[in-house]
Amino acid sequence: MYPPDAARADYQRARRRHLAARAYRLAARRPKRTRPRDLSDVAGLFWGAARRRTIPLEAIVGTVDATTDFDAAFRPATDRASSRWQRVALAHREQRALPPITAIQRPDGYYVLDGRHRVSVARALGHSTIEANLQVACS
Repeated sequence: MYPPDAARADYQRARRRHLAARAYRLAARRPKRTRPRDLSDVAGLFWGAARRRTIPLEAIVGTVDATTDFDAAFRPATDRASSRWQRVALAHREQRALPPITAIQRPDGYYVLDGRHRVSVARALGHSTIEANLQVACS
């Protein structure tokens, strides 16, 4: 498959997974977190110099800023994410190096400061880890 077509198919598959999870939640009448957790209610964050580390994708629990573009599993929840998501997926398929995400480590997991699309694509493509510039937050 031509890489841009494959990236488009990856995106459509990720969107279908989001829609299926949403339909299941509604049918089961299960209240479940629908968006990633965020740190917007934290008064202030202070951290030292970032350190590069490989972190497990499953340990990423949210974002620093609230978002409606992704659900709690970082699947694309709107079509606003489409073009950027597909460019990141295409870069993965062409094995181009992508910059590490920037994440903040908290006791309950990691929060993405920069790189939500990279996290979403990596999860959709079945990766288990991602490179991150890691900040240790103290609030």
